[in-house]
Amino acid sequence: MFRRHSFIVSDARPERAGAAAAVLAVAAVALAGCGRAADDHSTHASDGPTIRLIDVGAQAGSGEPQIVATDAGVVLSWLEASDDRTALRFAALADGAWSSARTVTSGTGLFANWADVPSVVPITSQIWAAHWLALVADSLGAYDVAAAVSRDAGKSFGAPVLLNDDGTETEHGFATLFPWDGDIGAVWLDGRQLAEWSFDEPDAFLGVSLRYARLAYSGEVLERGEIDDLVCDCCQTDVALAPTGPIVIYRDRTPEEVRDVAVRRFANGRWLDPVGIGAEGWHIEGCPVNGPAIAATGNDVVGVWFTAADGKARVRLARSTDGGESFAPALDVDAEGALGQADVELLDDATAVVSWWRRAPGGRTALALRTVGADGTLGAIMTVAEKATPQPLDVPEMARTRDGVVIAWTGSGDPGRVVTALVSGLR
Repeated sequence: MFRRHSFIVSDARPERAGAAAAVLAVAAVALAGCGRAADDHSTHASDGPTIRLIDVGAQAGSGEPQIVATDAGVVLSWLEASDDRTALRFAALADGAWSSARTVTSGTGLFANWADVPSVVPITSQIWAAHWLALVADSLGAYDVAAAVSRDAGKSFGAPVLLNDDGTETEHGFATLFPWDGDIGAVWLDGRQLAEWSFDEPDAFLGVSLRYARLAYSGEVLERGEIDDLVCDCCQTDVALAPTGPIVIYRDRTPEEVRDVAVRRFANGRWLDPVGIGAEGWHIEGCPVNGPAIAATGNDVVGVWFTAADGKARVRLARSTDGGESFAPALDVDAEGALGQADVELLDDATAVVSWWRRAPGGRTALALRTVGADGTLGAIMTVAEKATPQPLDVPEMARTRDGVVIAWTGSGDPGRVVTALVSGLR
């Protein structure tokens, strides 16, 4: 999986049952422009939506933000490095301001990856769950997905467990946690099949799978299973909740290296067959590190994603009005200089709010926002922030609030820090 950097951080990692001899090797497409700009700034639209920066209190050098909104609240998490340790920190949004930050875990074994971020999720008012990447000791960069549960709204977390139970020295990540009918759900990308690689069969076709787990509020893993046995190696996953159950969106993969986006619903006790929502036929022999996102309100479901099929970079959106059973033809949110890393939220009137990175004049990049009406009407593209880099290594995250949407990204500077803004007045 493509990495920007790695810290060897958190000693709060679960025990492993064992390790296989092979190490995961995944092809990835490297993104250009590894630096962060020094002049990131926000903008304000005087005759339409308003943008207000909200101080997080994250220290310089913080990054990897994640915002999660559930019925229990809105929580922002991020990573902070200090000396030889890194901490997973979080804060809750209340009355337009972030609470004081708390720490889930810190130490010297937590793995940081610019595209594969940890999370803290309010499952209920009291049951919260967190996940992070736990480096495998004495391995060549292998890591697992660790999770822990709080029963006091994030004041303390129980002992971590591994979502993956394979014990292979491979990579596991790009996880999404979510409430699941009185339990805690998780999906992630799993590299265990790549442990079968050997010098005797160097050309054997092996790939990453999409797997899931279900945890009790006690933190016990109740169930594990596979959703798809071959998916794109390192594109983010996302989950929305529809009336029939969770819906996962991910970038699929075929043996012929077509990497289009797919959706799968959990209904009637099983994961149903995938539904393609943007069959562009994007053939790319390596992961673009640019995953999709999904949002749902009742039976209204929208998915957004980046594609560069036929050499044309676009951010696209497809809508379902039947809970994700089928999707209308996709439309282009941005077909003029899109860089991707898109996210989406749904307002009460089924208007979708999409965020993504796009090219800006002067070799800059812009963090953009755009509304898409239930009838497909596109609003004006709005700039939330700009960076001087030609292609930022950062995944903006967005969540709906009572007042609009709150968006988080890693701001510019040397070093940068986590920045958030509330965008209100959207329509």
